[in-house]
Amino acid sequence: MTDDLTRPIETPAAAESAATEAAPGAAEQQSTAAQKQSTAAAQQPTPAPQPPAPAGTEPAVTAPAPGANRMRWAIGLGVAGLAVAVAIGAFILLGSRPAPSALQYIPADAALVVEVRMDLPGDQLQKLGNLLAHFPGFADQSTLPAKIDESLTRILQQSGSGDIDYVRDLKPWLSGPTFIALRVPASAGSGSTSMDRGVVSATTTGTVTCETPFKGQSVTRETYRGLELSIGSNGDAACVIDGRQALIGDVASVHDALDARANGSGIDRSADYDAARAALQGDQLATVFFNGKAYGTLLSDDTGSATTPMADLSLLTGSVPDWAMTGIRAEDDALVVDTVSAPARAAAPGATPGPSLLPLPPTHPSAIAPLAPATTIVYAEAQGAGVGLQNLLTRFRSLPDLATAFQMLDGMGGAGQLVGWVDDAGIIVVNGGTLPSGGVALVATDDEAAADKLRTLTGLLGLLGLGNNSIQTHATTIAGVTVTTITISDIGALVPPSQLPSGMQIPSDAKVEFSLAAKGRVLLLGSGEDFMTAVLNTTPGSSLADQAAYKRATSRALSNSRGTLYVGIHDIVGLAETFLSADEKARWESDLKPYVAPFQALSITSTTDASGDRSRLTITVSKP
Repeated sequence: MTDDLTRPIETPAAAESAATEAAPGAAEQQSTAAQKQSTAAAQQPTPAPQPPAPAGTEPAVTAPAPGANRMRWAIGLGVAGLAVAVAIGAFILLGSRPAPSALQYIPADAALVVEVRMDLPGDQLQKLGNLLAHFPGFADQSTLPAKIDESLTRILQQSGSGDIDYVRDLKPWLSGPTFIALRVPASAGSGSTSMDRGVVSATTTGTVTCETPFKGQSVTRETYRGLELSIGSNGDAACVIDGRQALIGDVASVHDALDARANGSGIDRSADYDAARAALQGDQLATVFFNGKAYGTLLSDDTGSATTPMADLSLLTGSVPDWAMTGIRAEDDALVVDTVSAPARAAAPGATPGPSLLPLPPTHPSAIAPLAPATTIVYAEAQGAGVGLQNLLTRFRSLPDLATAFQMLDGMGGAGQLVGWVDDAGIIVVNGGTLPSGGVALVATDDEAAADKLRTLTGLLGLLGLGNNSIQTHATTIAGVTVTTITISDIGALVPPSQLPSGMQIPSDAKVEFSLAAKGRVLLLGSGEDFMTAVLNTTPGSSLADQAAYKRATSRALSNSRGTLYVGIHDIVGLAETFLSADEKARWESDLKPYVAPFQALSITSTTDASGDRSRLTITVSKP
């Protein structure tokens, strides 16, 4: 029989008797309650007689009062709400990344903060192990920490630091998050661009002392905030141990680090640092934080005028972002380097407005990628390149030294006439087996614009060849496209000897050959007919984008990328091997190739939107 949770609980007679015996006076209470129920029942209307229930039928169950149902619902909803609140709180607490203690000592005015995680946080121990397993000596994951220690010790010895042992001397100082902060100089308004102040905040094993960094020096002591500082013999470096945290740096920066920890004013409280770190996904082996607000003080003098070389650079690149951060992360078969930055800073009220720039066009499917053959070893593309060049020339106008050059440019129609017809630009380098060939691809606004530019260029080259036997021009057809090839057989005839640096001569047999063609709205300028043959014969299914190595390299690429770079490391290494001598090849095969062979490709993609700039560099590996 199915239990009915709405039925009143029935107490067996034996239990009632025991309860009565155990509690004198309970019978009287029950009797009084029974009399009250009897009286209440007598006051109710007499129900109509019901027919007898059939044999074997359970008596009808009286439903609970409406108030009881509401009470059960209220209790149930309260319990459910409490469970949801606990779950959300646990998610927030467990999913957040509390600031490491070492970060609390980094002053908030640090211009550059580098984080190193030799303790391999989170999933990085396993991910790095899987990555290193592609290389000789790292197949056994159980010995990974020992193998890393051995490799780092070997690197130190080969760098000339043979008296330093990584495990003995450095590893105890790198037992957790380690931060290296570089700070603006004390006299930032002087126009100096160096950052000669800094501090290292290291998480140690708790067994280190300040005797190690000052070994062999005469050390003086001082007390600051209740801690003993060791100061080197030159008086320009200090060390202090605060629990498991060790601080090393110039004396003023170590003082400031202890102040930041005591006052709660470290960069761990910085909203910019939090935003930058949150923009990076997952655990990282290392990070580099750039504090644009602090670094901005280096770009002006005491009067606020931009007078330094870096200030001139900012005129060309635009305002410095408030922050930027780079993170390095290991994946099972790749090393991923992400860089993020804050959105462009708005001009201050009343500030002189900058030059008016053209908006970049939206990203779109590539018109160049389908032309890159499967044998491509380097591929690069910049969408909106024409607009970007016009904006760069607009910024260059702010430099007084270039005023004459811009007068000449304006006389030829200006930047719009020079590059305004270009939408995108790309570079394709093809592995030719013995020698690579390469070229530039410029995407015009339409087919007619590309054909018109081709006619202009070939006409100009034809004029240069008039009366000059060293320049020959001929046309061929490749895959239905007309290709014009220009051969300059005597470069010396085009360059007067007086224009060359002293002692430099152009060989008499030096020859240059390049080809021009237009396929659709893509104008191609290549190193010769070999390049044109490889590019113009590329068909769907046989392009670089269809190859497994390219797909693996770009599987982690940023979507809607404006800039793209692909480098086929494996193919380039194979091409370079053909130029090695017998002796060089023997050493290469035994000593170097096993550590280089796993590298497959490099991929870089970049995006820009309202949230800021982002780029991603990926290096993929595989079993050789």
